[in-house]
Amino acid sequence: MSAVSSGSSSSNRKIITIVCAIVAVLFIILGLIYAIEPAKSLPSILGHKNSSGHHALRMSASFIIGVVFAAGAWVAKAYKPKAPQAPTNTPDGTPVGRQS
Repeated sequence: MSAVSSGSSSSNRKIITIVCAIVAVLFIILGLIYAIEPAKSLPSILGHKNSSGHHALRMSASFIIGVVFAAGAWVAKAYKPKAPQAPTNTPDGTPVGRQS
């Protein structure tokens, strides 16, 4: 594995971590909005104007999705790829894949 691909993998993981963290925060905020605001006070894109009470199912789903994305961000940040192993030698002392 070359240094270029290792750096690219690290930057890709960083981007995935940031995106997952942002999505997690947005869904948790959405869950809080569903928990705090009554259904009739929500914008039309988030709920029905003529329903009463709170949207418990939507609130729960938003929190669950937020937690899943937060866990995904944590895994993407904490994941450390295994270091490539040095080639082992054959019985005659030549490296694997190279013939003399």
